[in-house]
Amino acid sequence: MSRGDEKLAVPKDCVLWCHHQPYAEAVLDDYARVDLDKWNARLTELRIPARVYAVDADGRQIDSGIGHIRRGDLEASSTTLDLGPQPALNRLYLCDAWLRSHRDRGGFRRFLDVRDPHDRYHPYDTVARALDACEAEPSLVWTGAFRSWSGWPVAPGVGNSLMSLYSWAIHGNERDRPQLLDKYTASSMVRYGWMGDGAASQFSVTTYARYSGVIERWAGQAGTKPEIVELWLNRDWHRRLGRHDRQEALLLW
Repeated sequence: MSRGDEKLAVPKDCVLWCHHQPYAEAVLDDYARVDLDKWNARLTELRIPARVYAVDADGRQIDSGIGHIRRGDLEASSTTLDLGPQPALNRLYLCDAWLRSHRDRGGFRRFLDVRDPHDRYHPYDTVARALDACEAEPSLVWTGAFRSWSGWPVAPGVGNSLMSLYSWAIHGNERDRPQLLDKYTASSMVRYGWMGDGAASQFSVTTYARYSGVIERWAGQAGTKPEIVELWLNRDWHRRLGRHDRQEALLLW
């Protein structure tokens, strides 16, 4: 964390709000409504060996129709959804479905295609290496082969926000757990004095580590979990813009 980041104090409104937010309800039960037919038809069309699952109104696992995905369902420790014997790619698409379908996180984006266009014989090796890197190093701050100029693991089609959410999902309650990189959250942080480097989508891993560090530090000051602070920052951005309709009217692809 830079010296400037260390001087930032958690906003008082954040402290007051966070004290009334139970983690299980506010974070883990935060859900997105997902059109599974749309997602899985596209995966089948592209011959990507992945499947998006959700639960219906009765809590049963489904892969067609309209389902609901809780943020808690993304976690590797969750038993709500059976993602199969090799769940990594399914979990990545599960995270993407939650992220893109969520009314406060989603928006217009092209469909996630993780195939390496430069390797026709082993098109999924690159994304597999990236997911392994996320699992091996929670903070993602690591230098070595198969990294982009900004330090993120090379993963075709996978943006920084999705990479951060996947890392959050697989690292449970570990110390220095990666936090969701959200463009609205980052914008709120800038409003409260944080000096970020460009748009969230262009953050280097080093800048992302600073972003997570400020959220964790504020959580310590507020006596709550980092996810609650991140959620307040996200909602504060929407509140200030009066964005009541959020992203519900936007198409995905």
